[in-house]
Amino acid sequence: MSSRHIIPALWFRLVVLLGFIIFVGFQSMWIVLSVAVALVGLTAWQLLRAYRS
Repeated sequence: MSSRHIIPALWFRLVVLLGFIIFVGFQSMWIVLSVAVALVGLTAWQLLRAYRS
């Protein structure tokens, strides 16, 4: 699968993760919040790699 096909899915995943971060932050579940922040970082890195290729 080429990079340009995966970019919309990565954007969708980023938006869902940001919503999840907001929800988990209000629930005060800090360990889950840290995992979600790490996943946002991974998704952002994948987006940058997809745009470069």
